[in-house]
Amino acid sequence: MHDIVARSPAPATAVSVFGPDEVFTRVAHGTADLATGRPVGIDDWWDLASLTKVLVTLPEVLAAVPYLETPLEELWTPARGYAVGRATIRALLTHTAGLPASVPFFRTATGRDAILAAVLGTPLGPPDEVYSDLGFMLLGQVVEELTGRTLGTLAAERTGLRFGAPPSESVATEHDPWRGRLIVGEVHDENAAAMGGVAGQAGAFGTLALVTAAAQAWLRNPCPEACTPSAPGARFGLGWVVAPRPGLGSAALPGFGHTGYVGNRLWLSPSRGLGVLILANRVHPTREGTAEPYTRWCSSLFELLV
Repeated sequence: MHDIVARSPAPATAVSVFGPDEVFTRVAHGTADLATGRPVGIDDWWDLASLTKVLVTLPEVLAAVPYLETPLEELWTPARGYAVGRATIRALLTHTAGLPASVPFFRTATGRDAILAAVLGTPLGPPDEVYSDLGFMLLGQVVEELTGRTLGTLAAERTGLRFGAPPSESVATEHDPWRGRLIVGEVHDENAAAMGGVAGQAGAFGTLALVTAAAQAWLRNPCPEACTPSAPGARFGLGWVVAPRPGLGSAALPGFGHTGYVGNRLWLSPSRGLGVLILANRVHPTREGTAEPYTRWCSSLFELLV
């Protein structure tokens, strides 16, 4: 595994391979911050990007919402009068509410309330399966509305994951033109940053050990609805990706997982009693030209494990 991780095209990469109750291997290799040359450590903090959706927001939604067919507007009154307000919580979780994949709200709206208002006002398309950040932006707010607590507090109590991390202990991501600086210890996702760093779609940070432990909870007790297709041929269950694709899982490793834009990959195979977690900063110091070689490397790692 050390040799495999050393071949990762990302500046820094950490991998754990684990079962429901044990960790078989943990490896971290590379440079956490090319600006300083600091090597990555096994206990560094990583931007989880969209792993926030399934490791933070999804568990809290399932705990707080007893009936997933409830329309959004019944749980969060600001959604009333908007088309998306009539979408059910299930539709938001399964990416079938008709929302677009992503919108750069950070360019035109300032602050959490303004961005959420812009999300509510976004026109809906057909109720086709479209992976959408917007649905989880709304779900994060629903959780806070129903519980009276922040996602940060809930995450810390459930898993120890946190929103934001000490720059001195964090793996750098991208030099962001919008913010005009290298991003270290704060969320890479611009919409989440404009919302104050705490959002339902991105923003959580974790160490390799903490993220592995959060994933093991799903491996021990997979929710059938969450990890099976929401409809015949669907790519998603409740939040989770349920069909392998290049760079995520393998046809020989049945299960479910998720990605994170900065380089994260998580795949869980309950039938095999096996989980694989990859944390990486493939966007450091820029995202340009990094996706394809990194996806190929991830695919090679999964194929070696099966």
